[in-house]
Amino acid sequence: MLSLCEVKNHMIQDINGNQTQPKQQNVTLKQTTEVVCDECKSVTFNESFMLRRISRILTGQPKDTYVPIPLFTCTSCGHVNEEFYPVELKLEKSSLRIS
Repeated sequence: MLSLCEVKNHMIQDINGNQTQPKQQNVTLKQTTEVVCDECKSVTFNESFMLRRISRILTGQPKDTYVPIPLFTCTSCGHVNEEFYPVELKLEKSSLRIS
């Protein structure tokens, strides 16, 4: 596991799986904020995956294709905080809500 000071020299992956080069600055734990589960207030999470299916009609392949979407799931209750969903899925979820 890398220390926070070592992170500045490595590529990092954001919640959407995009590789980014962090800014060249030292970060300490005192400069970070704790992430808690919105449901149970736990502070521990596991990486999990949501699968999205791409129709074979769209890809021209003989079978449907599956795309894994990385998420962080609360270890205590299984909840996924809204901030962990990719932007496209947040928009999809909000369009399904009834006012």
